[in-house]
Amino acid sequence: MNSLAAYFRLVWFAGSRHRELQRPLLRAQLQGQIHAAGVTALPVIGVLAVLTGAAAVTQLSALIGADSDLTQRMLFLGLFFELAPLLSALVVVARSSAGIASELAVMNLHDEFTALRRLGVPPADYLLLPRIFGLAIALPAVTACFQTLAIGSAWLATATLEGRPLAETTRHFLEFADPWLALLSLVKSTLMGAAIGVIACHHGSSGKRSAQAISDAAIQAVGTGLIAVFMIDVAFALLVYALR
Repeated sequence: MNSLAAYFRLVWFAGSRHRELQRPLLRAQLQGQIHAAGVTALPVIGVLAVLTGAAAVTQLSALIGADSDLTQRMLFLGLFFELAPLLSALVVVARSSAGIASELAVMNLHDEFTALRRLGVPPADYLLLPRIFGLAIALPAVTACFQTLAIGSAWLATATLEGRPLAETTRHFLEFADPWLALLSLVKSTLMGAAIGVIACHHGSSGKRSAQAISDAAIQAVGTGLIAVFMIDVAFALLVYALR
């Protein structure tokens, strides 16, 4: 319960201090976090997306036919809306949560928070805000890349398996695509990214000042981040179910 309250306090802090990111020093930190969490993840995301799209349509074609209405609906709802944001978030958790938590724990161990205060720099603004908002921006961007590559791979696999023109396969898919669900998938990714950032920043900055606290912070950030990602995913699945 103490950690949950701390998460909400950090969310409130980030929401109330977001204007500080307009300062050049914090803007540079934000850009660095977006690059670290998003741009450097693109090679992994690209390979995973292409393989996932091809595997999904291959399995679906074996069961119900590659270009059937049900297949196209499942590609949109299952791959585009559900799997793409979830797998993208899992990649970001695996790559970034432990790194952020460990980095902050090392800074805490070396008393760098106090050093920043002495220099007149608010440590929470400088260290936490760019990481939280960096992940909240990077994850939907990464998700959009995953969605594009996965669906493109699925279209190519469908066209190959069925021997249909690619344009016809694309048109058939777009008949079932809902722009509001596409937007909702990016909103879901934004919330996942913010949650991952909040959790990693909390565990990295609030632990004891010891070497053991570094590994503990990384483990807690990854474990709790995974739980948060799946909770948000389930919540959005229930929301879509209720609306439809």
